[in-house]
Amino acid sequence: MANNRSFIVWLHGLGDSGPANEPIKSLFTSLEFKNTTWSFPSAPSNSVTCENGAVMPSWFDVHELPVTANSPKHESGVLKAVQTVHAMIDKEIAAGTDPNNVFVALTLASVLLYPKTLGGGAVFGGFVPFSSSIVEKISPNAKRTPILWSHGMADTTVLFEAGQAGPPFLAHVGVSCEFKAYPGLDHSISNEELRYLESWIKTRMREMKVALALLAKPITALAITLSSTIGFVLLSHSHQQLSSLKSKTHTHSMANNRSFIVWLHGLGDSGPANEPIKSLFTSPEFKNTTWSFPSAPSNSVTCNYGAVMPSWFDIHEIPVTANSPKDESGVLKAVQNVHAMIDKEIAAGTDPNNVFVCGFSQGGALTLASVLLYPKTLGGGAVFSGWVPFSSSIVEKISPNAKRLDKLVLLSL
Repeated sequence: MANNRSFIVWLHGLGDSGPANEPIKSLFTSLEFKNTTWSFPSAPSNSVTCENGAVMPSWFDVHELPVTANSPKHESGVLKAVQTVHAMIDKEIAAGTDPNNVFVALTLASVLLYPKTLGGGAVFGGFVPFSSSIVEKISPNAKRTPILWSHGMADTTVLFEAGQAGPPFLAHVGVSCEFKAYPGLDHSISNEELRYLESWIKTRMREMKVALALLAKPITALAITLSSTIGFVLLSHSHQQLSSLKSKTHTHSMANNRSFIVWLHGLGDSGPANEPIKSLFTSPEFKNTTWSFPSAPSNSVTCNYGAVMPSWFDIHEIPVTANSPKDESGVLKAVQNVHAMIDKEIAAGTDPNNVFVCGFSQGGALTLASVLLYPKTLGGGAVFSGWVPFSSSIVEKISPNAKRLDKLVLLSL
């Protein structure tokens, strides 16, 4: 099927060529890439200022090396190159590929200025190639495209500080960005970065399959279907409790027919980037549902070498294991913010039994903590690829009402 296809555009660096980068695709061996079409275009030959006017393959002019956060920008050249990349993407989408399955590597401008939401953009040792004046050209759909930004801390061509300027710029624009720093790495791409890119793209494609599954099936009382190897924990009332809740809502006022869903994003993401999720919940039960997609505050994150990014609490190491260190004080602080949102909604008349908290990854961990530590019985909590973010010492803080979320179901389809 066309919607099972994916498309990856790989844009090379200054003085390089497309064919020289083609071996990269052989590293992406997962089944998810079976129907992937790759494109390795070559930049046109242009005079490059930083190379004393030498003519070489270049997408746009680079005025100085090393590139810093304050280096001059060749915006007209960037916009011309963007048109070329967009033409390739348009052609692939016209052939039937879902825009959500389109990924552009080694780019920023092409993704941010594309009018549709794409699967994602990956930046390796890059920089922001335009000024803030371009922000007004970024469409609401483009702001939903996630960015993975990797940068070597020993990069002497595009300085690390130029890379670090990327995430704050994107946060200002409203685009989610996961920033990964690599100690000792110069201006090159390591196998470690490519392995992580493969995992990152796989996650995005699987999330799209989840979305399609949600569209294909009626959703009642937070019954969620997952694809492939993505697993999540659904904490809910028993079927008997749900039946009782249904009968009670018929006799309650309209206020008590409302429901409230809080969606907590993962590390480096943002609330607005996740808002399209609510469009998938089309069943009549969600007619009176209020959704909340809060964004985490910007914090220094230990696992990313202290880089500042949207984060609910600190994460000490990646990958996260059952024995990873836990930032319990940070978790409890974040829980207070989630509880404040729930309190406000309940005060407005929503029945606590109609309140659901959902989250992915770090947001999933916060979901678990928020539901278990809330003093009232809520409708349920959904944890997507999360973990237990506290030790057993927290158990004593779990109220009897919170423990009524007594059905624990692990789905991995």
